[in-house]
Amino acid sequence: MSTNEITQVYPQPVQDKDLANAEIAEGGYPYDEYPPSGKDVANIPANSYEVDPFSAQREENAEDYVDFRSMGWVQAGLVATAENIALGALSYPSIFLRLGMVGGLIANIGLGILAYITAWIMIDFKMKHMGVMHFADAGGLMFGKWGRRILGAGMVAKSIGLGGSHVLAGKQALNTLSTNAICSVWFALIIMIVSVMMSTNREFGKLAPLSWLSVSCILIACMITIVATGVQSPSVLEKNGVPIQWHAAPTNPNLMDVIGALTNIVFAYGGNMGVFSWCSEMRNPNDFKKSFLITQAGGIIVYCIVGATIYAFGGQYVTSPAFTMTTKPVRITAYAFALVTILISGIVGLNVGAKFLYVNTFRKSKLLTSKGLRARLAWIVIILGMWIIAFILAELIPFFNQLLTIVSSLFSVWFSYGLCGVIWFYNKHPYFAKDGEVRQIRGFWNWFFMGCSVLSIILSIAITPLGLYSAAQGIKDGYSAGTFKHPFSCS
Repeated sequence: MSTNEITQVYPQPVQDKDLANAEIAEGGYPYDEYPPSGKDVANIPANSYEVDPFSAQREENAEDYVDFRSMGWVQAGLVATAENIALGALSYPSIFLRLGMVGGLIANIGLGILAYITAWIMIDFKMKHMGVMHFADAGGLMFGKWGRRILGAGMVAKSIGLGGSHVLAGKQALNTLSTNAICSVWFALIIMIVSVMMSTNREFGKLAPLSWLSVSCILIACMITIVATGVQSPSVLEKNGVPIQWHAAPTNPNLMDVIGALTNIVFAYGGNMGVFSWCSEMRNPNDFKKSFLITQAGGIIVYCIVGATIYAFGGQYVTSPAFTMTTKPVRITAYAFALVTILISGIVGLNVGAKFLYVNTFRKSKLLTSKGLRARLAWIVIILGMWIIAFILAELIPFFNQLLTIVSSLFSVWFSYGLCGVIWFYNKHPYFAKDGEVRQIRGFWNWFFMGCSVLSIILSIAITPLGLYSAAQGIKDGYSAGTFKHPFSCS
């Protein structure tokens, strides 16, 4: 996709050692003296969004330097795929049940493609502002300190929510594998401890081998479930002699079902929150366009196959997750593979929020890229704190899934869609041109991206209140039906 028909004049992004012609940073720090001579790293201005803080410390911290920018595009694609394609794939049959076969395919493919387009916009923004290390930085650049604070809080809240959901999913998997051998709270604690132990590496590149394992295991679990639901006797699912049926369009749809299905698809593509974070640890951040193409194409294909085939085999009897539609031996086998994915994808998701806290805390300190014990302990403290909070919230709040929906409605949809549209306008539209910068929107691709940006903003404006309404209704119904369990329940 070419953007060469936009005429722009602006300072080029400052990265690595290409600093000779850099301007004076906000706060008066001269980029052409960057990284600073002597021991002045602590005075690097935190709001220098044109400077990559990892690369800036390479020379100053040479003997004690961790090269965070080490990922190639394949490694980055694996990490992003592990975050996107996880246990949520086996909730897709229930999405197809609510939207119908045709509606499910259209919604999944359309939203998946739109999520890739918005990621492309984010990568272009990153290439222009190399100091944007995460979504909070983008918020700070566009909206000031409160934008940074609000989006940073959203990143942490969503990451903790993801961690908590994986604690609950892991607990359920261990309960199934062990036939409820011990109190499930202990299983949740085991998942938390193992997750912390597997998160000690600060670099996303170190998660690439685990990510490959995660993706492989969830694909195996999906295949087991597809084959099992296809070959098992219909009597396993049928109730009261009503045969299995699937429909191209939803039957007797209601607003809650449609909202729930659409928000589930939007949240499935919530990995966009990590785009800035993953790009920041690549040798060439622009290559993430190839990485995310693999991620999104793989996600769309897997979600369509899993959702459509299991819905066709199970019809109105599909469940979420789809494991529970199979016989117990099959369910145990599938859960054994899925447990690996539950652990690893939870780590990737929570590490995005943890890396924001780490970079935000040590951006002006040599500890940011230090190999030393203090830097590693600081990372472990951040990880441990977030996992403990995730464990407590998941066990303490009876309507945790609805709480996660609230957080996702407020932040996830905006990280994946709405804010990306805002970023395009800030980065490309003539209205937001800086002094001395000339912008003109010409050509098909520029109008195409603007149209997608407008669509993304409208979609987010619509999804946020509908998702909040869905969550509130779910909390109300849960209390009315008495289905919520008490805190730290063993069941």
